[in-house]
Amino acid sequence: MKKFLSKKALVVLSVVGVLSLAAAAIAYWTSTGTGTGSATVGSATNWTVGESGSPVGGPLYPDAAIGGANIQTSSYTVTNPGSGSQYLTDVKIKVATSTGAAWSSQADPLKPACTKDDFSVGGQAVGATWTDTALAGDFTAAEAKTTGSVTVEMIDNNANQDNCQGVSVPLHFSAS
Repeated sequence: MKKFLSKKALVVLSVVGVLSLAAAAIAYWTSTGTGTGSATVGSATNWTVGESGSPVGGPLYPDAAIGGANIQTSSYTVTNPGSGSQYLTDVKIKVATSTGAAWSSQADPLKPACTKDDFSVGGQAVGATWTDTALAGDFTAAEAKTTGSVTVEMIDNNANQDNCQGVSVPLHFSAS
Protein backbone atom coordinates (compact mmCIF):
# COMPACT_ATOMS: atom_id res chain seq x y z
CA MET A 1 0.00 0.00 0.00
CA LYS A 2 1.10 3.40 -0.73
CA LYS A 3 1.56 5.75 2.06
CA PHE A 4 0.05 9.16 1.60
CA LEU A 5 1.00 12.26 3.40
CA SER A 6 -1.48 13.52 5.85
CA LYS A 7 -3.57 16.52 5.04
CA LYS A 8 -1.71 18.48 7.67
CA ALA A 9 1.63 17.67 6.10
CA LEU A 10 0.34 18.61 2.66
CA VAL A 11 -0.84 21.95 3.92
CA VAL A 12 2.51 22.65 5.59
CA LEU A 13 4.42 21.66 2.45
CA SER A 14 2.14 23.86 0.31
CA VAL A 15 2.64 26.86 2.57
CA VAL A 16 6.42 26.33 2.58
CA GLY A 17 6.40 26.08 -1.22
CA VAL A 18 4.34 29.21 -1.68
CA LEU A 19 6.54 31.17 0.76
CA SER A 20 9.67 29.96 -1.02
CA LEU A 21 8.32 31.15 -4.36
CA ALA A 22 7.26 34.48 -2.86
CA ALA A 23 10.69 34.98 -1.30
CA ALA A 24 12.33 34.19 -4.62
CA ALA A 25 10.07 36.68 -6.40
CA ILE A 26 11.04 39.61 -4.13
CA ALA A 27 14.68 38.81 -3.65
CA TYR A 28 17.15 41.46 -4.91
CA TRP A 29 20.68 42.73 -4.54
CA THR A 30 21.56 46.13 -3.16
CA SER A 31 24.36 48.31 -4.39
CA THR A 32 25.48 51.92 -4.72
CA GLY A 33 26.71 54.01 -7.62
CA THR A 34 27.81 57.48 -8.60
CA GLY A 35 27.78 59.58 -11.74
CA THR A 36 28.26 63.11 -12.98
CA GLY A 37 26.30 65.57 -15.10
CA SER A 38 26.16 69.26 -15.76
CA ALA A 39 23.84 72.19 -16.37
CA THR A 40 24.63 75.34 -18.32
CA VAL A 41 23.92 78.72 -16.75
CA GLY A 42 23.11 81.75 -18.90
CA SER A 43 24.46 85.27 -18.48
CA ALA A 44 22.91 88.61 -17.66
CA THR A 45 21.69 90.70 -20.58
CA ASN A 46 22.20 94.46 -20.83
CA TRP A 47 19.13 96.47 -19.93
CA THR A 48 17.33 98.45 -22.62
CA VAL A 49 16.41 101.88 -21.32
CA GLY A 50 15.28 105.06 -23.01
CA GLU A 51 12.80 107.87 -23.21
CA SER A 52 9.23 106.86 -23.96
CA GLY A 53 6.99 109.47 -25.49
CA SER A 54 7.47 113.20 -25.74
CA PRO A 55 8.45 115.34 -22.75
CA VAL A 56 5.56 116.91 -20.87
CA GLY A 57 5.70 120.63 -20.17
CA GLY A 58 6.50 123.67 -22.20
CA PRO A 59 9.85 124.73 -23.56
CA LEU A 60 12.61 125.33 -21.06
CA TYR A 61 13.58 128.87 -20.06
CA PRO A 62 16.16 129.86 -17.46
CA ASP A 63 14.83 129.54 -13.91
CA ALA A 64 16.42 131.51 -11.09
CA ALA A 65 16.80 128.36 -8.96
CA ILE A 66 16.17 124.63 -9.10
CA GLY A 67 12.48 123.94 -8.64
CA GLY A 68 11.28 126.85 -10.75
CA ALA A 69 8.30 126.99 -13.09
CA ASN A 70 9.94 125.83 -16.35
CA ILE A 71 10.29 122.07 -15.97
CA GLN A 72 9.85 119.27 -18.49
CA THR A 73 9.13 115.71 -17.41
CA SER A 74 10.30 112.84 -19.55
CA SER A 75 8.98 109.32 -19.10
CA TYR A 76 11.28 106.39 -19.69
CA THR A 77 11.06 102.63 -20.06
CA VAL A 78 13.40 99.96 -18.71
CA THR A 79 13.26 96.53 -20.35
CA ASN A 80 14.92 93.24 -19.45
CA PRO A 81 15.52 91.76 -22.93
CA GLY A 82 17.04 88.59 -21.45
CA SER A 83 15.70 85.08 -20.98
CA GLY A 84 15.89 85.11 -17.18
CA SER A 85 14.98 87.34 -14.25
CA GLN A 86 17.30 90.25 -13.47
CA TYR A 87 17.41 92.73 -10.61
CA LEU A 88 17.43 96.46 -11.40
CA THR A 89 19.21 98.56 -8.78
CA ASP A 90 18.76 102.02 -10.28
CA VAL A 91 18.70 104.23 -13.37
CA LYS A 92 21.16 107.09 -13.63
CA ILE A 93 20.19 110.01 -15.88
CA LYS A 94 22.32 112.94 -17.00
CA VAL A 95 22.78 115.28 -19.92
CA ALA A 96 24.42 113.03 -22.50
CA THR A 97 27.94 113.00 -23.77
CA SER A 98 28.82 112.33 -27.37
CA THR A 99 31.88 110.35 -28.44
CA GLY A 100 33.51 110.78 -25.07
CA ALA A 101 33.19 114.58 -24.99
CA ALA A 102 30.63 116.50 -22.96
CA TRP A 103 27.60 117.69 -24.90
CA SER A 104 27.56 121.33 -25.90
CA SER A 105 25.90 123.58 -28.41
CA GLN A 106 27.51 126.79 -29.60
CA ALA A 107 25.86 128.33 -32.66
CA ASP A 108 27.46 131.69 -31.84
CA PRO A 109 31.18 131.26 -31.07
CA LEU A 110 31.29 134.73 -29.50
CA LYS A 111 28.97 133.61 -26.67
CA PRO A 112 29.37 130.86 -24.05
CA ALA A 113 28.45 127.34 -25.16
CA CYS A 114 25.28 125.69 -23.88
CA THR A 115 26.39 122.64 -21.82
CA LYS A 116 25.19 120.20 -19.18
CA ASP A 117 26.05 122.90 -16.66
CA ASP A 118 23.03 124.91 -17.81
CA PHE A 119 20.58 122.16 -16.75
CA SER A 120 19.33 120.39 -13.66
CA VAL A 121 18.28 116.76 -14.10
CA GLY A 122 15.94 115.33 -11.47
CA GLY A 123 16.32 118.37 -9.23
CA GLN A 124 20.07 117.80 -8.80
CA ALA A 125 22.74 120.49 -8.95
CA VAL A 126 23.42 121.73 -12.49
CA GLY A 127 25.50 119.26 -14.49
CA ALA A 128 25.03 116.45 -11.94
CA THR A 129 23.67 112.94 -12.54
CA TRP A 130 20.31 112.00 -11.04
CA THR A 131 19.83 108.48 -9.65
CA ASP A 132 16.30 107.05 -9.77
CA THR A 133 15.48 103.96 -7.70
CA ALA A 134 11.71 104.02 -8.32
CA LEU A 135 11.84 101.00 -10.66
CA ALA A 136 14.29 98.98 -8.54
CA GLY A 137 13.39 95.33 -8.19
CA ASP A 138 13.08 92.08 -10.10
CA PHE A 139 12.27 92.11 -13.79
CA THR A 140 11.15 88.82 -15.30
CA ALA A 141 12.37 87.77 -18.74
CA ALA A 142 11.30 90.29 -21.42
CA GLU A 143 9.54 92.48 -18.83
CA ALA A 144 9.31 96.23 -19.45
CA LYS A 145 8.35 98.89 -16.92
CA THR A 146 7.35 102.33 -18.14
CA THR A 147 6.67 104.12 -14.88
CA GLY A 148 10.01 105.93 -14.68
CA SER A 149 10.16 109.68 -15.12
CA VAL A 150 12.73 112.43 -14.82
CA THR A 151 12.55 116.21 -14.77
CA VAL A 152 14.82 118.56 -16.70
CA GLU A 153 15.14 122.26 -15.92
CA MET A 154 17.27 125.05 -17.35
CA ILE A 155 18.92 127.11 -14.62
CA ASP A 156 19.89 130.78 -14.98
CA ASN A 157 23.66 130.88 -14.53
CA ASN A 158 23.92 134.70 -14.57
CA ALA A 159 25.75 134.57 -17.90
CA ASN A 160 24.68 134.78 -21.53
CA GLN A 161 22.76 131.57 -22.39
CA ASP A 162 21.81 132.50 -25.97
CA ASN A 163 23.45 129.32 -27.33
CA CYS A 164 20.84 127.26 -25.42
CA GLN A 165 17.95 128.75 -27.38
CA GLY A 166 16.07 126.15 -29.42
CA VAL A 167 18.43 123.24 -28.63
CA SER A 168 17.33 119.71 -27.91
CA VAL A 169 19.06 118.60 -24.71
CA PRO A 170 20.13 114.94 -25.04
CA LEU A 171 19.66 112.73 -22.00
CA HIS A 172 21.70 109.63 -21.22
CA PHE A 173 20.05 106.76 -19.29
CA SER A 174 22.14 104.08 -17.60
CA ALA A 175 20.50 101.12 -15.85
CA SER A 176 22.25 98.75 -13.48
